[in-house]
Amino acid sequence: MDISIKDGTIVTANDMFRADIGIRNGKIASIGHDITGMENIDASGKYILPGVIEIQSHFEAAFGNTRSIDNFFKGTQTAACGGVTTIFDTVIPKSDESLLEAIKNRRQLLDAQAAIDYSLHLCLPEAQENFLSEIPQVLNEGLPSFEAFLCSHAAELVHQDSSLLELMETISKAGGLLMVHCGNQALLQQASQRYPLEDPLAMTHYPQLCTPQSEAEAVYRLMMLAHSTPCTLHLNHLSTRESLTQALQHHPLQSRIYTGTDLHYLTHNENVYKQPDARNYTVLPPLRSQADQTCLWKGIQAGTIQTLSSNHWPFTREQKKLGEDLASIPAGFANLELLLPMLYHQGVRSRHIDLMQLVAVLSTNPARIFGLSHKGSIAVGKDADLVIFNPLLKKTLSSSNLHSESDFCLYEGQELQGYPEMTLSRGRIVCDNGKFTGEQGAGQFIARSI
Repeated sequence: MDISIKDGTIVTANDMFRADIGIRNGKIASIGHDITGMENIDASGKYILPGVIEIQSHFEAAFGNTRSIDNFFKGTQTAACGGVTTIFDTVIPKSDESLLEAIKNRRQLLDAQAAIDYSLHLCLPEAQENFLSEIPQVLNEGLPSFEAFLCSHAAELVHQDSSLLELMETISKAGGLLMVHCGNQALLQQASQRYPLEDPLAMTHYPQLCTPQSEAEAVYRLMMLAHSTPCTLHLNHLSTRESLTQALQHHPLQSRIYTGTDLHYLTHNENVYKQPDARNYTVLPPLRSQADQTCLWKGIQAGTIQTLSSNHWPFTREQKKLGEDLASIPAGFANLELLLPMLYHQGVRSRHIDLMQLVAVLSTNPARIFGLSHKGSIAVGKDADLVIFNPLLKKTLSSSNLHSESDFCLYEGQELQGYPEMTLSRGRIVCDNGKFTGEQGAGQFIARSI
């Protein structure tokens, strides 16, 4: 064996057991006992987890007149140091690009910079005939997942029902999956005009950009369309009890409807918009109530929420001062490096979920839903994307000891117990005790089918 990881507790979505793992040529070659390799890593007292799959990250991503602060190399460094071994980026074609040209241009950036493996979602601004006709070719390129917005700071990305239905039908015929961002664009625009930033209390009204009712209404509308076309859907960033309830009420659709939420909806609530630094917490959908948090934790526990992402969209404090109205304040923050350790600390240690449920929402379910057949689990033949996780390791969080270029941290000063010690990407050690050890450009594009 090239590498042996010895005496750790292997955790999958269905089981936990002590064993060694043998790695050869970037793959898991054996699981058992008394396995030795050219390099032997002692994992006694630690968990061995599948590498995390981040389904929504935004590197070098435009927001209004600015861009997220992490480039692809820095972003994938950040990912690796948090136990993330595969990321998804989003391609939004420019007006003068075909879909295939947009994919090629984005891949050139990622191929040169990505330190871990990656794949892509394709966001279609509207159901233009030239875009629709290219969708089968996009699937042939190994990209079966698409994105659509019902509510966004960028109005040009928002679909009306007729456009959305046409897109769903085309993707369904091609055998793809559509990820949908739910909300109501008219209500977002109304709230943004109603509460001007000149008002000292404007930030307290930030949740009005996308209320729980408007998110739930969008889910209901989407479910009505889903009854008329057999498109597989993933509902992104669900944040409220009402929207999750709407999604679960349509039992005939459950075999092709997946739901996901984000880390920050489990850890923060809407009271932050009353704080002096409220702009640091802007995100769409906005942060919600404690009751919504409780419902989301129960959804992960019950398996009715299948995926969890960081929705990493990092900005600096100066960038957060931008924006002419509530909707144009850069929405998002650096969250990627803390996705795994924070879910362990707040979820597993607080007994909201168990370790196997953590593995399910961070690794196994994303791999299954999005067609990453060689990732997401610990089994012979899978890629050796692994995390050695120390449940006793403590870390006090600060933007200064994390790897993103963002200069603030949502969890500043908080002490975590449980943190990744080592991350392996296809058998290569890319992070060792908090130090990035990977290489720029070593990540590979992953073609998929679902």
